[in-house]
Amino acid sequence: MKDKTVSNLSAPAHGEESAFHQPMIRVRAGADPEAPHLATLSIGDWQVPCVVGRNGLVAPQLKREGDGCTPIGCFPLRYGFYDRAVFGDEPGAFAFPFKEKPANYNWSEEASGRLYNRFLLDMREDAPSRLGERLFDLFVPLGWNDATPAIGGGSAIFLHAAREDFSGTAGCVAVAHEHLLELARRLEPGMVIDIAPADMVGVEDALALPLLADGPDMETLETVTFRSLRPGPKLLITGAVHGNEPCGTRAITRAIAAFKSGHLRLTRGSVTFVPVMNPLAWRRNQREGMRNLNRNLSEKTVPEDFEDRLCNVICPILRDHDVLIDLHSFTSEGEPLVLFGPFDNDGPLEPFAHADAELALASAMGLGLMVHGWMEAFDKAIKARKKAAGDRGIMPANLGVGTTEYMRFAGGYGITVECGNHNDPAAAEVAWQCILNGLAHLDMINFSLPADRPAPRVYEMMDAILAEHADDRLVEKFITGAEVREGQVIGHRASGEEIRAPYDGALIFSDISAEPNTELTFVCRKSPRFTG
Repeated sequence: MKDKTVSNLSAPAHGEESAFHQPMIRVRAGADPEAPHLATLSIGDWQVPCVVGRNGLVAPQLKREGDGCTPIGCFPLRYGFYDRAVFGDEPGAFAFPFKEKPANYNWSEEASGRLYNRFLLDMREDAPSRLGERLFDLFVPLGWNDATPAIGGGSAIFLHAAREDFSGTAGCVAVAHEHLLELARRLEPGMVIDIAPADMVGVEDALALPLLADGPDMETLETVTFRSLRPGPKLLITGAVHGNEPCGTRAITRAIAAFKSGHLRLTRGSVTFVPVMNPLAWRRNQREGMRNLNRNLSEKTVPEDFEDRLCNVICPILRDHDVLIDLHSFTSEGEPLVLFGPFDNDGPLEPFAHADAELALASAMGLGLMVHGWMEAFDKAIKARKKAAGDRGIMPANLGVGTTEYMRFAGGYGITVECGNHNDPAAAEVAWQCILNGLAHLDMINFSLPADRPAPRVYEMMDAILAEHADDRLVEKFITGAEVREGQVIGHRASGEEIRAPYDGALIFSDISAEPNTELTFVCRKSPRFTG
């Protein structure tokens, strides 16, 4: 969203007076990486501490409902509200247009319907009063995602009072309650708020950032590339192939900032970052937009859905690189793991010629659990599904092909890193460390891998256990990598029949209850692959 009042701003030349005065609030956040919500707010020479979203700032095209982030950019301030019981009538006489706060106002945050991100008055007799909310004794809506609201793009972003402990907000900008009245006095009609990282100066920098794409499908794929002047590998690092997996996006955003600021320097080759591989799924905060992007990933002569159109952009990007690190997370609890590919082979399922290089990259991630054998296990699962369905329906042979499988098909190699549970804040730190480890392993940055890493447990995916009925259940919510013994009861069929582990090994990608003819869990056994 670009507001017309600021879209043509440019900085005056040195020594010149600006022909157009744009009253502005400046917010700069992120000076302390350990507390990304802490910031400063300034109007001219007046400056006070403030807070932003609990997860810091986010590029506007990555902003979505409920992410706890504040969008970067310049946004208009059009009007405000105040509580007369707290401030009397004084704000009503200020230059900025303030109105007395209604008792029963609300702001629509429902991710459906035409009222998303709209101010509402609840006229029911029993409507709850919102007077007396100390954080909102005085508040100003920010002009974010409100001209033509994109559902899921973030709503109800205000300038208001901070909590007493100065903790991060859900995405708003907040100052101490004691500074509210003085802030309100300094606001001017037509004012904008310029929100940017602490190392960014000037409104022109904020305006140069990517803005929200038009349309609900977010038909734009952002890539950021850094190139060294020395030849070397072409590395691709991707996040949010599934839209409910934020760890990769957060780590990639951090890596881009580190390269831009000079904290990381590329010593050879090139690295391309794709923060969000599926923008539609990301905006909706769900695994897929119209279908799973990481299945049947190939170019489509006649695209039939959003993911098909994405594939036609993604596949050429994959082919243009040598190495891929794809960052994911999972639903269950458990330790992070890295998935890698088969031995070198010229077979029909997944021919491959870079097994040693891929295994070395997987080992460099430094994770305690490594797994291979996806395509073979998934192929067995597909055949079992077809048999259970009486060969009805179409299940293409390449249904199991995702980013890394396509990368191998295209002549490169790649790994999938499952960084932990979707909602675990530590998963983003795992993803960040894997980015550093991957770049270091490929000798692309001046960073040393830890020398005392413990030997990982290495498993091979062998079989999938399918749900045959909607009431088939696992006996517990097995964590990723949960070890099992041969004959151990791990579930029950709807008929009462016990589901037992077929051999000693471990379970991954377990779903305590699955739809009929889908996987309850995958069973792995110890692998002889060496990871010295």
